[in-house]
Amino acid sequence: MRILTNISIAAVFFFFSTEMVAGTNEKEIKALYHTLDSLIECQDSLISEKKTHIKSILDGMRDMNLNSEQEMALNNRLYDEYMAFNFDSAHHYIKKNLEILQSLDDANLKASSLIRMAHILAVSGLFEKADAMLDEIRLSQLNTEKKVEYYNQKAELFLYRSEMAQYSPYFKEYIDSTQYYRQLILQIAPKESFEYITNLASYTSEKGNEEQAIRIFEDYLPSIRQGDRRYSIITSTLAYFFSRKQQSDMQEKYLLLSAISDLRGTILENNSFRELSAILMERGDYSKAYSYLSQAGDDAQLYGSRLRSVQAARLSPLITKAYDAERAQAQHRTNILLIIISLIALLLVGSIIYTLSLMRKRRLANEKISRMNAELSQHNDEIKMMNAQMKEVNRIKDEYIGRFLELCSNLIHRGEERLKIMNRLARERKLEELYAELKSNAPINGGIRMFHQNFDTAFLNIYPDFVSEVNKLMTEGNGFDVGEDASKLTTELRVLALIRLGIQDNQKIADILRSSITTIYTYRSKLKSRARNKDTFEDDIRRIATY
Repeated sequence: MRILTNISIAAVFFFFSTEMVAGTNEKEIKALYHTLDSLIECQDSLISEKKTHIKSILDGMRDMNLNSEQEMALNNRLYDEYMAFNFDSAHHYIKKNLEILQSLDDANLKASSLIRMAHILAVSGLFEKADAMLDEIRLSQLNTEKKVEYYNQKAELFLYRSEMAQYSPYFKEYIDSTQYYRQLILQIAPKESFEYITNLASYTSEKGNEEQAIRIFEDYLPSIRQGDRRYSIITSTLAYFFSRKQQSDMQEKYLLLSAISDLRGTILENNSFRELSAILMERGDYSKAYSYLSQAGDDAQLYGSRLRSVQAARLSPLITKAYDAERAQAQHRTNILLIIISLIALLLVGSIIYTLSLMRKRRLANEKISRMNAELSQHNDEIKMMNAQMKEVNRIKDEYIGRFLELCSNLIHRGEERLKIMNRLARERKLEELYAELKSNAPINGGIRMFHQNFDTAFLNIYPDFVSEVNKLMTEGNGFDVGEDASKLTTELRVLALIRLGIQDNQKIADILRSSITTIYTYRSKLKSRARNKDTFEDDIRRIATY
């Protein structure tokens, strides 16, 4: 059996070692589907070989006494093996490198590990964690190669966020951010590099020139072997380019090539199976659509990708609905046949056998639908739980900020009232008891400092990117320097923070910050004068998101 399996795999590989003829047709698409289905049957064997290969790497280094540099090189090699194969293992080995780097002072080595960690977190849908990893990198200390990796990971992170924010108001914002980092890559990356080619093509496509983007990739594709993750990325992206041109046959061809490459390279963090299932569903091939969507879900589960699991869950209800419609039609046909058979049962034995065959198919279809409904229910429960958690977090944030401001303001106000009472007691000649306390304003000043400290900390915990988002709204050279103390706001930033919280009245802002109304008015005027768009500056501040 093992020999037959290897022969089957070898035959498939030989078929795709020949050069693809330009253009596509029905026969070619059919051959690609046949190859893809053959590889799916062999996937367990391919995964087993992948695990054996990784085990051989570990066994070869088991008894060796490695220094820090050698251990980091081994961890990087294992991370590369696991990067598109298993999230937990990839995360484990790159985390070990970050622990080793704590005792070393090499900005480029640390940046490389942080970027790798950010990538593995991003593909699993942990966007905030990935962003936090990239924020630890000091860009000014990196060489050109590491800057390219950093910008590439930033672009990738925003691209994944755009996939999750599709059809939402934030989609264009994430795409614009992706384009921004692509521009930075194109300025410094070597023109023959994979990063330059892929970002050039994607940037060109997003600008509306699909033809040029396609030419860039089709010229570059022959230089990469099938089974390489880069091949899968390029073919999947080519499919996206052709979908924008509404050339569905070419889109389907490159999705098939990408899926085949994923299977050959045991790449479980993939996207093509889900896209193929959507095409098959629109065509009415619900059985194959469900099979490929199940493949996408199984791969995402084996890999540990929450991002791909959620994307597959979004498509599940549509296929379920189509399955239900198909089942209803099958039921209707079966009922008609049963009526006819009940009238001529003695004469048409063959019809009875055919009916029993249909009933068996119906039972199998019902079992498939039941399994799919169970999976869908589980995915829906997970999504509902995530939504409930997000709503609860937002409610707690709003309650926390409101109570915090009210409490701190009341404490300061009570301190002032107490001082007034003590002054009145002094006028009543009770000076021996109160003189020392009246002489100092330390309680009030301490209360104000405590208020500012707690306000800054609480606000930045809820709006961690507030300062950087404000800087995007300011003209060049007029932004705010975060400095060493990233947990402290300046008075100008506190004014903007209160505006973000919905406090517009100058008098209220002045009362909260213990300043004069003239000072607050001056701050707001100066801030508007430094903004890129003066007319909408404060509205833009109010639209800054918590994450």
